Amino acid sequence: MKDCLDADHEYHVVSKEKVAALTSTLADRTAKDPVPHAQIAHSLGLLAARVANAGKELHILMPGCNTIRLVQSLQTAVPKDIHQHIWVLCTSSVWPSDMAPFLWHHYGSLAQCGDLQSFRSATRSLLGEYTDHYKRQRIEDDALREARAKQSGVGGAEQSLAEAVYLDRLDGVKVEAGREAQMMML
Repeated sequence: MKDCLDADHEYHVVSKEKVAALTSTLADRTAKDPVPHAQIAHSLGLLAARVANAGKELHILMPGCNTIRLVQSLQTAVPKDIHQHIWVLCTSSVWPSDMAPFLWHHYGSLAQCGDLQSFRSATRSLLGEYTDHYKRQRIEDDALREARAKQSGVGGAEQSLAEAVYLDRLDGVKVEAGREAQMMML
């Protein structure tokens, strides 16, 4: 038996059989279910409002592939009066599978409210060093190569992976209809 905390902060007991069945179901998954950007943005918008009402900043790290596509929905879902309290880190490229940790590696120690210059600098440096290492490995990844070819060079990750990372406050993001969000590079 395992105790679980539900959405109402009440504990209930889940049987071993239910946990085993869920584990088995998840282990059998071979594909991801797409979640609409509007749904993700709505949930993040609710969180953003709570954080801003508490007088805090919310830093949303989206280190997956092409997460810049979510920013327009996020900008729409978050009330305009709290955009200045929300920071977004995202990517405009398909990434090697192990890149996510590089985008939050320095975040806890270097991110300061209102000033992310130290984080930007340290992370650009780290990603630059990793890019050189990654190129020297000559890793052949057909899926990554194919995805980048479809993007036709979007993100500029050929020089440094840092060139495909964006970090900006939500009120600084510019969105034109039918185009990706325009944000400050890392």
